[in-house]
Amino acid sequence: MRILHVIPQLCIGNGAARILKDLADYQIAHGNLVTVVSLSAKLPSYDKDLENLGCKVVYLENRRFSLYNPKFFFQLIKIIREYDVVHVHLFSALYWVALAKFFSSASCKLVLTEHSSFNNRQSIKILKPIEKFIYSRYDAIVAVSNSVYECFKYYLGDTGKWFIINNGIKIDDIMRCSAIDREKLNVPNNVTLIVQVARFESQKDQKTLIKALSLLSDDFYAVFVGSGSLLAEHNKLAQNLHLSDRVIFLGMRDDVYSILKTSDIVVMSSHFEGFCLAAAEGMVAGKPIVASNVDGLRDVVANAGILFSPNDEVELASCLFKLKKDKNYYNMIANKCKQRGLCFSSKKMAESYWRLYNKLM
Repeated sequence: MRILHVIPQLCIGNGAARILKDLADYQIAHGNLVTVVSLSAKLPSYDKDLENLGCKVVYLENRRFSLYNPKFFFQLIKIIREYDVVHVHLFSALYWVALAKFFSSASCKLVLTEHSSFNNRQSIKILKPIEKFIYSRYDAIVAVSNSVYECFKYYLGDTGKWFIINNGIKIDDIMRCSAIDREKLNVPNNVTLIVQVARFESQKDQKTLIKALSLLSDDFYAVFVGSGSLLAEHNKLAQNLHLSDRVIFLGMRDDVYSILKTSDIVVMSSHFEGFCLAAAEGMVAGKPIVASNVDGLRDVVANAGILFSPNDEVELASCLFKLKKDKNYYNMIANKCKQRGLCFSSKKMAESYWRLYNKLM
């Protein structure tokens, strides 16, 4: 089968880009021709990883922020004709591919994965007729969680084209990974170490964890993995709360699994999610997960980890303190999280997409 994936950017730290890479890995290993088109460039990128798998990577534009260039429409018209399935991830690729197919003679099937339960377009009423038209051009639309499905069913109605396929993670890679020495992270061995892996962007909510840390004793430390436009703002908050010694910003790392393994608790504080790979990875690493009670995260964490009210640092601090104080409670939550995390394998995800492709063909 000839498969084309289209995404706005392939940058590392983008969960959709990582899912695309794992799908391409599976699809190439099973004898398919796979190409990835990225509308624009943003570094660091997964392009070298994809090329090492045998996947061709095409950038339509070499500038970072040119996601709305009309030339994409004309470029994609030519490209999509060569493929059996065109799998689209994220806005603005959502629009460009739908329009390219509508105005071309391409016979490919269009698949869209919705990775988030919320986007800004949903709050603009005048866009809704346009949105309905664009989504109607797709042969199948995949929601990465029940929450994503319910949000879009409410927004667009149930067209019968919707499917739910949970995101997957590399379970074996996490299980094989060893914990990193805490000294390499400038963290003492005798403290309770909290880790959050997330981009520093408006969707995430690392501030609540930083504020919660200010309510806890000095033997609680927090390590943040990730970069983004709001990193400096969070660094300043930690300084203002006199937490610079206990809050460590690591930036982008390629040893995330080892960092999760050396943690005591994994936190995902966020305003909204579609699924949250980092929460599932923390579970497989054998750690108790404490997460905001929001769409997407709730699907992953409920009845296994601990949910706290969004933006509530007092409740979050209480959850963290209880995990430290009560070892039996800690072990129970960690074990439940481990069993839940094992349900989210990248192989299971890729097999589900493969069955969907074949159903469409």
